[in-house]
Amino acid sequence: MTESSQDFRGFDIVRRGYDRAQVDAYLRHLAGGTAPAAPPAFDLARRGYDRAQVDARIAELRAG
Repeated sequence: MTESSQDFRGFDIVRRGYDRAQVDAYLRHLAGGTAPAAPPAFDLARRGYDRAQVDARIAELRAG
């Protein structure tokens, strides 16, 4: 079972993860229907979002 948008609580912060600002911007575009068709490529950053969680959430949102 997947979490609905109302149940989603965010991503864990890890030592080396995806750049938080880039992920947040991409998710805003995705929610607004303006995300690019190509898969996102985020920079790695200290104290970034957990990569596996971000990848899973984006796949879930893109699948509808």
